[in-house]
Amino acid sequence: MKKIGLLLVFFISLVSCSNDDKDNKAVANSDYYGKWVRVSNPAANSIGTLEPYYVFKEDMTFVKMIPYEKNVSFSGTFQIIKNDSGTHFHLTYPSKNDWISTCIGGTLEEAFTLNDSGNLVDQAGMCDRYGIFTKEK
Repeated sequence: MKKIGLLLVFFISLVSCSNDDKDNKAVANSDYYGKWVRVSNPAANSIGTLEPYYVFKEDMTFVKMIPYEKNVSFSGTFQIIKNDSGTHFHLTYPSKNDWISTCIGGTLEEAFTLNDSGNLVDQAGMCDRYGIFTKEK
């Protein structure tokens, strides 16, 4: 009788579990790696191909390229954090540089959020900085 009771409890626990993956609009991790190019900002007369871009690598490192500054590049590490508020990229540079996009001077970090359209939105937008990046195909 105990075995039947345990089997019944086990069956009920399996049936009561739900799969919330259907509601998750986030892109698979493998889709995060690669080149992310900046979406031109028509309000700022963007120069298109001379916009900065990021390359995210599977070893959790990134490179930020700035073509209009004679191909200056910076690199560092990044984390992808998924929680109830969405998917967030936290980039960390090993040293200070003038190209770190942030609202707080002197920091070594940049932050992005993946929006519903699958674009990375720079969190420094709160400080009137423009930064929306789309994955290059």
